[in-house]
Amino acid sequence: MIRHNTYFDGRVMSLGPEMETDRFTVGVMEPGEFTFGTTSIEIMEVITGAMDVALPDGSRRMVGRHESFTVPAGVEFHVSISVPTAYLCSYR
Repeated sequence: MIRHNTYFDGRVMSLGPEMETDRFTVGVMEPGEFTFGTTSIEIMEVITGAMDVALPDGSRRMVGRHESFTVPAGVEFHVSISVPTAYLCSYR
């Protein structure tokens, strides 16, 4: 079964299979600013578009097409999106 998630009044959406192992989602974000919380390690890869990412360690960087970043479990991170952006998120 495929799970559909909608966040921030429909401005962020993701799809992912309901599996206990090898968990991942693919999604899209409209332009805006969003804060997410993690429950496990997340590896985010930008498929198209770009994200300005602020991580909890105080680092900030622009992540573009085919680039990725890792977020620890149990934290919040912030992204600023200026163009529609697609991503793949793997959970560890």
